[in-house]
Amino acid sequence: MRGWQKDNLLKYTSPTPKIIILGVGIFIGAGFLKGIEYVSNNLYQLLGKDYSVDFEKYITILFTIGTAIVVIAFIENIVRSDRRKIKYIVRKRLCASRMGNPLHLIEGEIEPDIYVNNIDSGFVIRVECQSAKFDDVANLETVISDCLRKRFGNYAVIAKEEDIAGRYVDYYIEDVIKNYNKQSVYKTISDIPSISTKIYIREDVYIDYTKVLNSSAIVSGKSRSGKTTAIISTFLLPILKQGRDKFGSKVVIVDPKSAELSQCPYVLSPRENGDVEHILKAIKGFNNLRIKRQKFINKAADEDGKARKWFEIGMKPCILFLDEFVSIQDMFPKKASKEKPEYCLAEFQGMLRQIATQGASAGCFLILSTAEASVGTGGLETAVNNACGIRILFKPSKEEARFLWDSSKLEILRERQFLAGDAWFSADDGTNNNIKFVKFPRIEFGEYKALSDLLNKYYSNNRQRKDFT
Repeated sequence: MRGWQKDNLLKYTSPTPKIIILGVGIFIGAGFLKGIEYVSNNLYQLLGKDYSVDFEKYITILFTIGTAIVVIAFIENIVRSDRRKIKYIVRKRLCASRMGNPLHLIEGEIEPDIYVNNIDSGFVIRVECQSAKFDDVANLETVISDCLRKRFGNYAVIAKEEDIAGRYVDYYIEDVIKNYNKQSVYKTISDIPSISTKIYIREDVYIDYTKVLNSSAIVSGKSRSGKTTAIISTFLLPILKQGRDKFGSKVVIVDPKSAELSQCPYVLSPRENGDVEHILKAIKGFNNLRIKRQKFINKAADEDGKARKWFEIGMKPCILFLDEFVSIQDMFPKKASKEKPEYCLAEFQGMLRQIATQGASAGCFLILSTAEASVGTGGLETAVNNACGIRILFKPSKEEARFLWDSSKLEILRERQFLAGDAWFSADDGTNNNIKFVKFPRIEFGEYKALSDLLNKYYSNNRQRKDFT
């Protein structure tokens, strides 16, 4: 454990300048020795003494050592790993008093330990609390991002994790410029990856249904934010490409606005008179399918004597996609009539609650789309909201993001001029828990025609069409 020193800048620099200074010191020593030799020999000559001083051997040795040390310094700088380079940069920024002393250290206090490790997307910097206050250590995201210059100038803090015991804070950094421009481009429907347990946003960013805890999704974004196109390209087309399974899998799409999406076959929209009873019937059918699938999974588990997952027995995902969720809610009667006791808002919300909270184990997932994140996420029940472990906000702002995520998770995010398809995203799958920026895929073909073709293929025979309704 090292004690902090206020005016010791050299202490917090990387090894290269320290080694060079040592080499230069040896060169100066060799020069000083040469000077002594020259002065001594001249002095003996003036005194008329037949005597001379020869330090050539020692000077050569010192010069050789100095040269070797300088060469070692440059080699060390060249071969030094990025991990160590970042460590020295951050350590200097946090500890050197000339850099502002952001940890408010006092002379003699124990310096914080700093560790840097490689991860797939960049690096994780761990700052351990020694003498520094935890609140100071936990608010370094801007400091760390600012000190990364030159080769690491494109790197910035994108997430942080605080130790619950208050011992350290992990800061995750990555090349934000490189990742900002990353985007999958689909020129044909065959370009879209289709795996039953994975939803790909980008080649290196995907949601793993085998790991995500709460598999339903809430997707928010204003008009022209790329929200609907993203849902089609990321969720609907890949799942439709897989076709139906032998357990009666379904993809149910509801468009209350009767807009472009409603022109696709098998998409449900309100009747001309505003009636949505058929939509409630379809949602009930989806929930009944969930129950049947769960019974089959339980039966398979009893036969095998061990717990089984939906994807382990050949089931494919079932999706219930409600576009503009707030609009759908407004179309249901607030109170049921005597003639239709189940046709009301409470019944609709009850069905969604069951699907969102119990559907994941049967491979049945709910996707809710809202035009704007707001208080209560547009009237979304707490149970349904909590079950939405996948959260996406298009053309995001911190003001809207606070309705989807805890405010403390938004501190490191930076607002900028976003384009259609740009989003903040998180999923509780152990990989994407931290909110991150991502560009959703760009489609260079007609997504609605592709959706229509796949829906027709998905429900291709009379039995399946009857089962759908």
